[in-house]
Amino acid sequence: MSTSTSEDMMHTDLPALRLVPRQCQLAEYTPCTPPGFFIAGPFIAYASPEATYAVTRPLLEAAVRSILIGIYDFTATYMRDLLVAALRRGVQVTLMLDLDRRKGEPELWADLLQQGCTAVPAPSCASERARYFPSCHEKVIVIDDLWTLVQSGNYTEASIPPNAADGGDPAQFVPGNRDMGLAVCSPALAAFFTQVLRGDMALELTAGRALAAGPAAEEAAAIELAAARPAQVPPVRFPGRRFRPRKPVAVLPVLSPDNYMQVVPDLLASASRSIAIEQQYIRGHQPAVRTLLEAIRQARTRHPGLQVRIVLARPYGGAGEAAADLAALAAFGLRPGVHVRYLNPAYFVHCHNKLVIVDGRRVLVGSQNWSDFAVTRNREASLLVDDRPLARYYQAIFDLDWATGLHDPGSAPPAAGREATAVTPTGPSVPRRLSDYLEI
Repeated sequence: MSTSTSEDMMHTDLPALRLVPRQCQLAEYTPCTPPGFFIAGPFIAYASPEATYAVTRPLLEAAVRSILIGIYDFTATYMRDLLVAALRRGVQVTLMLDLDRRKGEPELWADLLQQGCTAVPAPSCASERARYFPSCHEKVIVIDDLWTLVQSGNYTEASIPPNAADGGDPAQFVPGNRDMGLAVCSPALAAFFTQVLRGDMALELTAGRALAAGPAAEEAAAIELAAARPAQVPPVRFPGRRFRPRKPVAVLPVLSPDNYMQVVPDLLASASRSIAIEQQYIRGHQPAVRTLLEAIRQARTRHPGLQVRIVLARPYGGAGEAAADLAALAAFGLRPGVHVRYLNPAYFVHCHNKLVIVDGRRVLVGSQNWSDFAVTRNREASLLVDDRPLARYYQAIFDLDWATGLHDPGSAPPAAGREATAVTPTGPSVPRRLSDYLEI
């Protein structure tokens, strides 16, 4: 978490505040060893702002038995309405939520409880009974014990903006974050994630008496944050895409704190042609993140022609934070403009993605930021998929974000197209959530 003062903050409307403090005393958690799966599909790949809602809504509306959700942030009332509609047609809806002090979330939580949803606080530092993880930051949805959705985006207005037309209608486009997700049709994968989510719920439900209060949270919940509405619709928009592989595809759940640091360093070190990463931030001064960066350096040493490209969010913490992150990357030979760019705010509210693509074939989609908390201590969930056609979908989106990206965090965004004349976004504002910008 940055301690930058307001004078040097790059985005002055984002105060250096946190919600529930995440430095609480944790109970001991026993990691699991996620199994690998070979899945025939179908798969549906999707991205925000243009496709997540359009893919998610029909899957929720088609539910006939059950919807199980583990998610960090839930404030979008139209997503609540989809769950209420499911409850009214007899679907069992179960929600595990990291109950922070986000504006609108307590009211939404109470409404879902009243409507008949089974709602369980996540066993994080925000819990009053069971604290096993600093944050329960996963975004996992299991529908009818068949479909599993694993994604980077929360159920917020920015991460799942209500673009009903798949790919977004340019005339009525709702801007939002860059996020990505994957829906997988597999009873076996659904059973695994059901076990994980219900196991975490059991940590909360079987806890004894209420715990002593943790450190007091700062008064951040009532703050309304706003950003300039992106000046333009993204030049290319990507509808969700359904894949039916010719043969079963290797899929590995990658969880924190269970196996992320056993899987991802090896994945990065194995690269021979290319590595593409899209992240909120990379905290290269933190030990576990340094391990990830060292794996990239090892791959570059073995393959001098290896292409490494990284797209980040413009840091909210100001010039000091940006300089520290860039210096840490530079220590591993990763330079601004050449290897590192920033998502263009002319098109997107924020880069909230957590994507890794290796050699245009293996793709990691899910919830882990590159901070030590995210890769070693939080509850997080991603999927590692080995399939070239599916990876090509995400690669095309990354390539657009790279081509239109800023070469340094302080530069003005291109107005249109690729490397166009620079302008500053103007016009109406859009809401954004403080929780999207904190280090988690």
